[in-house]
Amino acid sequence: MENATVLSVIVVEDSQYFADLTVRILKRSGLKLKSRIVSTKSALLEALKEDRYDIILSDNVMPGFSALSALEIKNDMCSDIPFIIVSEDVSQKDLEEAFRNGCDSYVPKERITDLPKVVRQVLSASDHGM
Repeated sequence: MENATVLSVIVVEDSQYFADLTVRILKRSGLKLKSRIVSTKSALLEALKEDRYDIILSDNVMPGFSALSALEIKNDMCSDIPFIIVSEDVSQKDLEEAFRNGCDSYVPKERITDLPKVVRQVLSASDHGM
């Protein structure tokens, strides 16, 4: 992001390590961001009610919560926000369903260093241009 625009990101992740790593990788790539980390359905609902976000990055497997559930909440509350699944554990069937329901991209955790490039591509393809 060449200008000083601050990207507002929700990271849906139950691992503090991966949540911090996600934010660090995005910042290191030159993105200026404000992030909020949530790991439950209620925390995601609260975050989306309280503020406006540019993108949601979601793990898939969390206790009592999944990327498909997070995507459903996003679609109900603010369908125009881009959504990327960042997970090491997602089935082809779940991915297909996610893409049918508006997921914009998928980044396996083992390729998390690709995330800044994918975020930029998704945002430039949406109305949230950078």
